[in-house]
Amino acid sequence: MRFFLTIVGFVAALVPAIAGAAGLTPAQVRGIETAVSDGMTQRHIPSVVVRVDVDGAPVYQHAFGLRDLGNHVPASVSTNYQYGSITKQFTAAAILMLAQDGKLSLDDRIGKWVPAFAKFPVTIRELLIHVSGIADFTSNEQYELKIGPLPFVGYEWGLNWAAARPLDFKPGTKAAYDNTGYVLLARVVEKASGKTFGRFLHDEIFQPLGMNGVRGFDMLRIEPNVANGYIAWSQEFAQANAGIQPAQQLDALVNAWAWNLRQVDGAGYLVGDAADLQRWDDALLAGKLLHGKWRDTFYRPGTLADGTPAYAGGDNKMKSRPTYCYGGLAKTQVQGVTVYGANGGTIGFLAFTATIPSKHMSVTILTNEGQIDNSKLTTPILDALVESR
Repeated sequence: MRFFLTIVGFVAALVPAIAGAAGLTPAQVRGIETAVSDGMTQRHIPSVVVRVDVDGAPVYQHAFGLRDLGNHVPASVSTNYQYGSITKQFTAAAILMLAQDGKLSLDDRIGKWVPAFAKFPVTIRELLIHVSGIADFTSNEQYELKIGPLPFVGYEWGLNWAAARPLDFKPGTKAAYDNTGYVLLARVVEKASGKTFGRFLHDEIFQPLGMNGVRGFDMLRIEPNVANGYIAWSQEFAQANAGIQPAQQLDALVNAWAWNLRQVDGAGYLVGDAADLQRWDDALLAGKLLHGKWRDTFYRPGTLADGTPAYAGGDNKMKSRPTYCYGGLAKTQVQGVTVYGANGGTIGFLAFTATIPSKHMSVTILTNEGQIDNSKLTTPILDALVESR
């Protein structure tokens, strides 16, 4: 299950790039659109939305392809996609905002806030940078196909499962991506703030920043302008589904089944459009919510107990190995330029958002195919954006 850092043929852009696209060079625009064209053609991505801001203002936004293949409905720049693990940035920011207000310490043991985990010598700081050793319940072999789709199972199942297991390793000795940790951090936000996790995000982050469309996923709610999620039918899925329905052609796109993302709320349950993610990135660059040392902490790379970097163990295909930061994202280098970003993946969606501080730039890329290597799309777009302007 991927909450971390896509019909055949390229479908012509259905929303023209905004006039502000003059803020990018022709080479940068060509680089973006070539990457999208290649990705949609070679990896059968139904739709892609790309938005780029400079100095907090949009300089490029474009929607490509179809948000609904069955009804041939085009995507738009306002189409809503699942954000997946990009949610972790909001969870981390909530924790740091509460620390900024003196309501908690990053060195608090998690057991202070969630007693079921009191037996583990794990701190909030270690949860933020994925070095806690607490078992990731989304790695349970039953989760993706049997637990995640259940509409009336909440996060309690996962926390109970993780609390009953031993630590995977001694805290601080290695980095391992952990959704359980961010579900626990959402519980800390609730205890320290006195609000539900969703209410805190709405009142303290979304509303002040004008993020009016972003919300927690509800698999039972009918909503307009939402992209359908798709996956490529694999041998694994075919074997799991044997005898239940007629076989699909391997590698053909099929409807992705819904996960109940509220099971992983602090780790990956937000839904919204590209504009709201850009408002978020622009606010981070401007220091609107976190100030001074707390803004610095958001972007600070984590380290293990021995002082070595908390390297991300997943996608290392960008120009250098990413390092987990306290803000629920990773730091990496693209052509020598520092980029802070994260992927988000659910069963039918992949998302990416990043800030490039030296260029006062932010970028969001949203897709509705959940089984591809997202770096094949995001890396060439980043390569284009960091070219000299």
